[in-house]
Amino acid sequence: MTFVWILTASGLSGLIALLLALALYKGKLWSHDRSHDFLSFAAGTLLTVAFLDLLPEAVEAYEEASGGHAIDSAVLAVLGGFLVFFVIEKLLFWYHCHEEHCDVHTSSTMVLIGDTLHNFLDGIAIAVAFLVSPAVGVATTVAVFLHEIPQEVADFSTLLSSGMRPRRAIFFNAMSAMASLAGAMLAYFFSTQIGGALPALLGLTAGGFIYVAASDLIPEIHKERRRSMMVRQFTIFLMGCAIIFALTRLIAH
Repeated sequence: MTFVWILTASGLSGLIALLLALALYKGKLWSHDRSHDFLSFAAGTLLTVAFLDLLPEAVEAYEEASGGHAIDSAVLAVLGGFLVFFVIEKLLFWYHCHEEHCDVHTSSTMVLIGDTLHNFLDGIAIAVAFLVSPAVGVATTVAVFLHEIPQEVADFSTLLSSGMRPRRAIFFNAMSAMASLAGAMLAYFFSTQIGGALPALLGLTAGGFIYVAASDLIPEIHKERRRSMMVRQFTIFLMGCAIIFALTRLIAH
């Protein structure tokens, strides 16, 4: 049953996010305000999953595996995940930025490479979460799905602006989305080999989620200066936190 959950969640989350993003883009329903709504909600879900689900599960897993120093080990794994995502993003910038002041001169190739790697890591995160419990798995899938929507819109826009034809952009984005399935399957089929590494993987996933929320999503939200929108963003952010909190409490671990 766990395999079915992982297969469904990892396969559909990326593709549904891509289809919804394309529908919003093609229907000209995507706007600055709507993008910030998604970013605020996604930031709330990512942070709640990281701090209230993945981190506690990592501590518990470390306690079962080795006993003492569980909190220290879990927090170190979270820091490691944060640093891994930081290094990955820096490398991506390094390869496509060749000026002293680079405002992200993104090529279509780098967009696809970066998105594929991102989706692959998301798939691993989903599989690791479901290996812990359905509740953590569902919460992680929701968080991944929500932060993928604005990412897919941005990627599709970049590919079109680089001169790529719409059908070709859709095809490559769909292939990139399937990397989530590949990452999830890899994590699942090697779950026996990585069983001892599960606590560290939970911590690494939490660190990655914290990095995405704190480094990518929240700084973008802070660009908004209208007071009414700031209140709206904060409300939506709290809604994301509350929904994930309620979701993980309704589904038995």
